[in-house]
Amino acid sequence: MGKLYYIGNAHLDPVWLWRWQEGFTEVLATFRSALDRMNDFDDFKFTCACAAYYQWVEKMDPLMFEEIRQRVKEGRWSIVGGWIIQPDCNTPSCESFARHSLLGQRYFEAKFGVTAKTGYNVDSFGHNGTLPQILKKSGMDHYIFMRPAPHEDPSLDDIFIWEAKDGSTVKAHRVIGDYGTREIKDVVKIKEKANADNRDYMLLYGVGNHGGGPTISLIDGIKKLGYKDDVFAVPDEFFAALSEDGLYVHKGELQHHGRGCYSAQSDVKMSNRKAENNLIAAEKYAVLAQKVAGVPYPKDELNKAWHNVLFNQFHDILGGCSIREAYTDASYLYGETMKITDQIIFESMCHIKKNIDTLQGETLPSYKIRIPGRFSTWEHEVAYTPVVVFNPHPYPVKQAVYYNVIKTTKMTDETGTEIPFQFVRGPQTNCDGDKYVTAFIAEVPAYGYRTYRLSCEKPSKVTFENPFKVTENSLENSKIRLVFDKTKGEICEFYLKNEDKYIIKKPCSAILLDETKCDTWAHGPWDYENCIGIEIVELGDKVGEFGEPEIKVIENGPVRAAIMVTQKFGNSLIKREYRIFPDCDTVDVKTYIDFHEKHRTLKFAFPTDDNKVTASIPYGIIERNLKTGEEPCGKYIASGSLCVANEGQQGYDSTDDEVRLTILRSAIYADHYSHRERDELCEFMEQGEHFFTYKIAPFTTINKAEKDADTLNTPLTAHLEYFHNGKLPQVTSCAEGISENITVTAIKEAEDGDGIVLRFVETEGKDGKYSINLFGQNICGEIGHNEIKTLKIGNEITEINLIEW
Repeated sequence: MGKLYYIGNAHLDPVWLWRWQEGFTEVLATFRSALDRMNDFDDFKFTCACAAYYQWVEKMDPLMFEEIRQRVKEGRWSIVGGWIIQPDCNTPSCESFARHSLLGQRYFEAKFGVTAKTGYNVDSFGHNGTLPQILKKSGMDHYIFMRPAPHEDPSLDDIFIWEAKDGSTVKAHRVIGDYGTREIKDVVKIKEKANADNRDYMLLYGVGNHGGGPTISLIDGIKKLGYKDDVFAVPDEFFAALSEDGLYVHKGELQHHGRGCYSAQSDVKMSNRKAENNLIAAEKYAVLAQKVAGVPYPKDELNKAWHNVLFNQFHDILGGCSIREAYTDASYLYGETMKITDQIIFESMCHIKKNIDTLQGETLPSYKIRIPGRFSTWEHEVAYTPVVVFNPHPYPVKQAVYYNVIKTTKMTDETGTEIPFQFVRGPQTNCDGDKYVTAFIAEVPAYGYRTYRLSCEKPSKVTFENPFKVTENSLENSKIRLVFDKTKGEICEFYLKNEDKYIIKKPCSAILLDETKCDTWAHGPWDYENCIGIEIVELGDKVGEFGEPEIKVIENGPVRAAIMVTQKFGNSLIKREYRIFPDCDTVDVKTYIDFHEKHRTLKFAFPTDDNKVTASIPYGIIERNLKTGEEPCGKYIASGSLCVANEGQQGYDSTDDEVRLTILRSAIYADHYSHRERDELCEFMEQGEHFFTYKIAPFTTINKAEKDADTLNTPLTAHLEYFHNGKLPQVTSCAEGISENITVTAIKEAEDGDGIVLRFVETEGKDGKYSINLFGQNICGEIGHNEIKTLKIGNEITEINLIEW
């Protein structure tokens, strides 16, 4: 016989087919109903996740909030999840998961005196393979999920041990039936399954999606069934009674459901990525300003900005499957986050800049306030104009930077050594030839800055050789050669000169696939695999390819060379600028798309001769075989010797000889199993203009791939500065000696304000040592394979978890 643990709950979507304002109300109503049921039934218990919901109640109804606090003390109201929201569990960055735990668990502990012991993401559309380690380091030993369902992964048991690469494990339970069982007949079916399996299960009951929770009639109905061994319970009670003996161990990710959600609504995914990048950079720069200039760390502002992003990671928002109006609301939260973080980044830089001795011992007889033909700069007669370039990464970065000056005549580094510069097309189209900005290659040490000088009057005494060879359809520097196919307008050769090796040897392509039968999620009996997945080639669903190319050389100077390729299909257009730089093996592809296709998916396809794909995931990578259908990825994918880094394009698939990054999906907003209900009022995603950059690079090590992706997503930043004395030197580095086997993911002030938090992950899959020198302090020790390690650095170095305990 099998025992059922009845888990009273309400699946609450704060945003989906409604906006957050309606979700706010449903939370209040559902919590009120749950409290009333506790008054009606002495043995009734209720379970709910998501710190954001409790924060709403605390703000809007303090009396109800106090009732919940009392029920938590009694053990009848169970807090699970430990995170701000139930997020998409594939798309967020590694640090987003850490901040869900940090802000969620600390909130629960502060308000209720408890933290969640059970992870809870019952409606998320898949679960990345690092989650067991993230959960364990967040104080959670168990996990409840529902997807992939039995028909999506029949090989998966409903109860098992889930293991991450580092060896961390949690006990996992796949929801039996539904996250909101609401019919007595379904309760009976689940009881019959428990008896047949001779196994205990949890049964999640209560009206859900738009909230509601357990009803009087449903609770009465369960009681009338008279199953004497069954109990009203909370998840922790089930897991406490669950023995690990005999449970099989599942290693790796839990996929798939809603494969279309990896790429639906590209704007929300790119906004999420930009906001995450800005938050991580803002924390690093705020710590830098605190250390070198004594500026207070803006913890409250950063936590507010993080909360906005974490809320928008709710699976129906970030998954791209909500109504159009929901994305207008989401944009407001992203806008606030970008405002907060841009301000912190800039002000931190300003505090650092004003402490740099930009005069270098010179007196200040005058400014050249007005330079003929130019109004946006000033110049000292001897010291020129300072340009300070900042690097937030804990390793040296050599990268092109840009500033809004077009009359530059000379550039030097801090020693006075001249360096090459180049005028390139800027964002403005102004009179008198004011269409350009100045570009130069900055080499900035790890986690620091470097001061350069520009003059608009002093002539250069050096002639710099052009490091590029450029033809009408090829780009070449000292390390790579690119050749473009004249008939397709695509790269057909990517050659590594030093290694005498091709990483691309046949044309890439920009293809369109038909997904008329797919809904927004791409699920249902007409699944995504019939549209964009494993059977696409056999089904012949490719409906077009961008072509009619115009190939044009647009830049060829000492800093960068570029070819622009314009391609067309129907009423749509792709314009890509392929940019290469001196002594650099990567290619930046600045992309503009004017898209007017419907029920079409645009993919950029890259040839491969390998049999697997390496995809970044939070705090690690995963290797997958080819032809496994649409898959999620993080900042990059790689196959064979080719790596492609992205700014928010987080889905891909593969064929026998290609890996295809998903760029746009023109699905219908919130089109849910409804292909027979479509009408002329349906609203399509992705119509119109899109702007992004991706990077093509050789794939050699995980460490290099991480750096290529991170410098694409968070490049160096250049700012003009004025003249003053200061205590800081022209060049500063605050990090060095970082081991090649680790990737640093965060540098921030400790939540309790008594030190710096440093977080990093081992990337080579080997037990070993780590070494980092941060602000002159040497930090070293042992690290396990694929381990996430968080240290608090103050008077002592202490290892802490993701909650910073």
